[in-house]
Amino acid sequence: MLKLQDVFRKVIEFLEKYKFEYLIIGGVAASVLGEPRATGDIDISLSIRKNKIKDFLKYAEKEGFRFNSKEVDKRVKETGTFKIWYDDVHIDFIIVSTGFEKSAFKRKQKLSFLGLQANFPSPEDLILLKIIPGRPLDIRDAENIAIRHKNELDEEYLLSWAEKLSDEAEDMRIYNEIKRLLKL
Repeated sequence: MLKLQDVFRKVIEFLEKYKFEYLIIGGVAASVLGEPRATGDIDISLSIRKNKIKDFLKYAEKEGFRFNSKEVDKRVKETGTFKIWYDDVHIDFIIVSTGFEKSAFKRKQKLSFLGLQANFPSPEDLILLKIIPGRPLDIRDAENIAIRHKNELDEEYLLSWAEKLSDEAEDMRIYNEIKRLLKL
């Protein structure tokens, strides 16, 4: 059984080798930009056209990753997400589809994690990515990132996107949560 850090290294080397546009998100990113915490998988935002997924999978298989092609096709069509495995660790991919996600890619930063340079979102973008689903663990992650980067956050950027995302969702929860986090 491989450790998560071994799989992280393998997936980053794969994405870099084939020049796929990606951002590390989820628990790994929350640990790097906020407070370290346990996670059992790797979440990656992937900027790819849906008609290029088959090429992505062909390269992934060549590098030793496993997946169920029918399940990938179904999930890409239904949810814009898919999953692959390396050893017993799964990697969740979320295909970039919104204006906000595209903006996050423009602001990406190379950070070192486990001795490897990888693409991570800005603290502001990861806060927003964590606030959108609103799960308790994601809210804690967003709080930790906000506290760690307190005097460095681009508040105007955060509030502007929070307002847009709240308007799109017809729910002020995201905007109100960002306002609360900025007071921490």
